[in-house]
Formats: sequence, structure tokens, C-alpha cells
Amino acid sequence: MNENLERGPIVIVGSGPGGLCAAIGAAQGGADVILLEKQAHTGGMLHIANGELSGAGTKRQRERGIDDDPVRHYDDVVRISHGRINHELAWMSVSRQGETVDWLDENHFDFDPTCPALAHGHEIYSIPRTYWGQDHAISILRILKKQLSLLVEAGRVRIWLHSDVRELLTDENGRVRGVRVSRDGKLEEEVAASVVILATGGYDANPELRNQFLPENCASTLIGCLNHATGDGLLMARKLGAAVSSDGIFLPVMGMIPDWSRPGHAVDYNDAFIELAPAYRLPREIWVNQNGKRFVREDTPNPELRERALIQQPDVTCHVIFDQKAIDTSTVPLIRNPSGTWTQERFVAACKTSPWITRAATLAELAEELVIDPAALIETVSEYNRAVDTGVDKDFGRLILPDRIETGPFYAMTSVATSVLSRDGVLVDTDLAVVDQEGRSIPGLYAVGEVLGNNVFAGDNFVGGMSITPAMTLGRLLGSKLAVALNPVQ
Repeated sequence: MNENLERGPIVIVGSGPGGLCAAIGAAQGGADVILLEKQAHTGGMLHIANGELSGAGTKRQRERGIDDDPVRHYDDVVRISHGRINHELAWMSVSRQGETVDWLDENHFDFDPTCPALAHGHEIYSIPRTYWGQDHAISILRILKKQLSLLVEAGRVRIWLHSDVRELLTDENGRVRGVRVSRDGKLEEEVAASVVILATGGYDANPELRNQFLPENCASTLIGCLNHATGDGLLMARKLGAAVSSDGIFLPVMGMIPDWSRPGHAVDYNDAFIELAPAYRLPREIWVNQNGKRFVREDTPNPELRERALIQQPDVTCHVIFDQKAIDTSTVPLIRNPSGTWTQERFVAACKTSPWITRAATLAELAEELVIDPAALIETVSEYNRAVDTGVDKDFGRLILPDRIETGPFYAMTSVATSVLSRDGVLVDTDLAVVDQEGRSIPGLYAVGEVLGNNVFAGDNFVGGMSITPAMTLGRLLGSKLAVALNPVQ
């Protein structure tokens, strides 16, 4: 970072994990920080996120006899992402992520006692290096808020809530000099800055913008994030000529339940989702598309396989079909949430009354309720039952074939592909300075967190801990470096 910065506050737009950590890093380095947040509270997606972190060579690994280092972590990230990451930025983060985990540890983070672990929701690492708190992402937020409060008390950070940034302000040379912000819905005012950091998160709650980046057949994808993720930072940066990626990559979260009270949205992951991973639950169901046909082996240990299969289906929709015997013989509920409040008893009760579950006396009636072809569903179930009888699934190679689906009543849970984080975003250089279409940095403008797009760190896949941890790691790094640039003698 070779900018010669004029004295003035660092203005950070957005208070998710990237923005909070940038504020902490900058203020601890001696800078004056103004943190702008359009919501009534800080934290961004930490309020609903699963909160998975990843880092190698940590104290917690060493205490458990786990031999690991950033190079092996990086190699795993390259493998799982199919090499489609930004290698420089990904290494810049991965090489420091163990330090981030240790920093949380030093600040009394309440690790789940099973961590570090192998997390099976997506493709797994070769070594246990995934961590989460006992309250998931809320555990992270507690640490960050505590650190930030100390800096607020010291006069280093000012937090402006209900502050909606409308525009990036530039001088006659094109340098970003501040922002125009509306506070509490009142008249707009200008806030001068030495530099501006965009930490505004993603765009997934803005379907019109989101669908510009999704494959055409995925327009019915559900929203799985909070409503504030409307792409504000991306739109403001693009207005200044910033380059924005458009990789054409989309991989959905599978197993989210449509929220009938909010069309186009998924039920909050913290409340409920369908557990599809065979590592956690014996699959006794089949998955069919809108045509009543199976489309992937339901016991696949490969989440990527099922997710890629889903986005090829009509309306990116899947119906999970099961019968009464599956309910009676299961010990692990089909519905889960991170806090573990879904028991089998609760699921049995939900099968009788929940609007999330369709029920009927016969398969034909179930198909009619789902608005799919009854004959197609009946034939699909018959083919599956023959696979159970013979022990061979000739269509998809399923290996776990516990029971025929034949005991009424019959049930279905509908799941639709869901976007929970933005794959594309503004382009930055290795200083995290936003760049224009020619690759030149836009003076005075930086970005960190999901506004960069998750493809930078995960390529065309989901990679454990490679969303929140890069936001935190690079946020602290960026804040610290800008503080040094503002105070070169320190």
C-alpha cells in the first residue's frame, strides 16, 4: 500500500464481519473511524449465518495433535474450488486465517467443543480445520462487538446507525473523498473521509440485481439472506466505473424451505432446513423434480453433485418424498436447525400440521397437491421400490436403500434452490483497492467482505469457512494497513 493519505477519518460503509474487523484493525492502529450502518444494529449476516470459520496451524489444532499449516489449507481450497479462486487474494487470506482463529481464541471465543472438525454440509477438507461457536455466528458477533465497544469508549470509533449511504463523493481528480449519507431518514449530509472502505455485503436480497449474475434458468431461486443485502456498495462502485465480476457461477444451497408467508424467500436457516447430508441422517426418501422424476442419488456424500443437479431441474425445485414408515422408523428428524431444537417427536407432529409438509392418503393425491403428474410420480416410486427389492439402483447408483416407499399416508417437503451469498462482486487489487475496467485502482476506495463476491475465495463451489473468515482476516489487515498509511511515523 503506497498511497499518501491525507489526515481524516476512515469511513467504513457496512458493519458485517468485514466492516467490523476493518474498524477494529484501523482504530487499534491509531486511525479515526466512522462506521456507517443502515440497519438499527451492527453485525450484518452474522445475525443468521452458520458462522463456520477455517484456519490452519491454530493453537486449538495443536492441542488436539492435528498437524496442519496454511499451505495444506490453501491446497484444499484450490482443490474444492476447482482452482477458480483469485489465487493472490485467497492466499493472502488463507495464510493468515489461523491467526484470526487464534485471535478469537485469545478473546475467549466460545468454540463448540467438537472443533476443529470436518463439516459435511459441503465438500470437506482433508484435515479438521473448521470451527464454529456454540451460538454459531452470534458467538463471533459477541467478540467483535466487545472489541469495538472498547474502541468506541476510547474515542477511536464513531458508529452511526440508521445511516444509509447514497453516493460516493469524489474530487476533481476522481479521488473518493467521502460519502453522501441519509441519517434516520432525514436530509442527506456529506461525510468527508481520508479513504472509504466498502463493506456493504452482497446483493442476494435484490432479485433484480441478483438475477443479472445468475444463469437464466435460476431466476426462481429463493432469497436466503437478510433483507438489507441489496448490493448498495456494488452499485455505488459501479457508478464510479469500478470493474465487477460476472463469472456465470452459481451453486445454490439445497434443502431450504420456501417461506409461504414471504413469497420468494426461504425459511430462516436458524429455524429450519431439510437435512440432506447422509453423514447426519439415514436417507429414507427420494427426491423428485417438477416432472415427478428422480434426478440424483439421494445418498450422495458429495454435496456439490446434488447442488449441480438441482440447478438443472425445472424451477430449480425438488420435492422430498417419503411415507409413514419412514417417519415411524426414523430416529433423526428430516428437519434440522443449528441449535438442535428439532427432535424426531417435533418432526412427527409437524408432519400432521405444518404448512411446510404436504400430505395425502395416496401417491396420486400427493402428486395432485404438488401439481406434478400423478402417473410419473407413481412410476418413479415403483422404480425406486424395485431398486430396494433388487439392491441395485440402475438409474443413479444409490447404495443406501433401506425401505420401499409404500405405506400411506405419503408426504412431501418442497425445497427450492436458495442463494445465501453473492458469488460476484467488485474487483480489487492485492491492496484491496477497488479497480476500474482497465485494472487501475480508484484512489481512496477500498472493499472487503462479501461485496467482493464469494468466487474470489471459493471459486465455483462452497468451501468451508471461506466467507466469514476472509472477511474478518482481510478486514483487520486492511484496517491496520490504512492506519499505518495515515500515521507513517507510528
